[in-house]
Amino acid sequence: MTAVVRAERLTKRYGRRTILDGLDFEIERGERVALLGMNGAGKTTLFRCLLGLVGFEGRLTVEGLEAGPGARAVRSRVAYLPQLPPVFDQSLAGFLELFAALRGVSIEAVVERLEQLGVAWAEVSGRPLRALSGGMLQKGYLALALAARAPILVLDEPTASLDPSSRRDLLRHLTEVGRDTTMILASHRLEEIEPLAERILVLADGRIVFDGSLTDLWGVTETERGLWVDVPADEEAAAAAILRSHPAVRNVRVNGRGIGIAVEETAQLDVLFHLRHHAIRVRDFRRLTPSLEDVMGRFADGHKRGPAGA
Repeated sequence: MTAVVRAERLTKRYGRRTILDGLDFEIERGERVALLGMNGAGKTTLFRCLLGLVGFEGRLTVEGLEAGPGARAVRSRVAYLPQLPPVFDQSLAGFLELFAALRGVSIEAVVERLEQLGVAWAEVSGRPLRALSGGMLQKGYLALALAARAPILVLDEPTASLDPSSRRDLLRHLTEVGRDTTMILASHRLEEIEPLAERILVLADGRIVFDGSLTDLWGVTETERGLWVDVPADEEAAAAAILRSHPAVRNVRVNGRGIGIAVEETAQLDVLFHLRHHAIRVRDFRRLTPSLEDVMGRFADGHKRGPAGA
């Protein structure tokens, strides 16, 4: 595989404050990489360096080209979906026509992508951007990004302003992006990156403190995924006792609104069948994912770096 993004001692300072502190990493063609970190960790600053919006120390290359302010050749290779799409005093059609021309993309290609995202162009093209929902705006930006056929797609908290339905819809479309596109995603939501990213870079205090898979991340931070199960109130006590007897279950929490179960992912389905075998009525269930605060707290407590950063 070929590295499409390479950082060598990448450093960014604002006055006396160091935002990025000597980053070294490579991202291979076709990889799906998620950046994790609390606010201020440096995720957006890294993207701004990649897009050539700010200067920096060290070296950053995209497909062998030097990134930085004025590097138009690099920007043409990167499509960007921001956290909060800027809203102009334009109709959707006017906005997309202008930026499609700037990217050298036909408006027909953008409209085709938009239609693939489930947006009826004839119904929305004349609407002012300010009248569109957050989900519709993000789809407009995503259609523009995909139509550009840039080899790198950068997404900065793309679902932050969306309602749950729009969030699920956008994530579904992102999972369908072809492997000819390298995807770099920043998100606070661990449950979102799981279906999208195969590699995780964790940033803390401007440094990479973990580089590995999501499974490796759970192991390094000693955090657990699990299940939440909804059973009738009069069966909760019995269900909890049955679950505690299952060899794959490590912890059971009952709070009156359901049962939280710490259990290996590979055994989750077996646990549900175990309850049904004992005549417990499972009314609903969902997977539980540790929060970003849980994960970052473990690094703050001194956990070591992941496999690639050990």
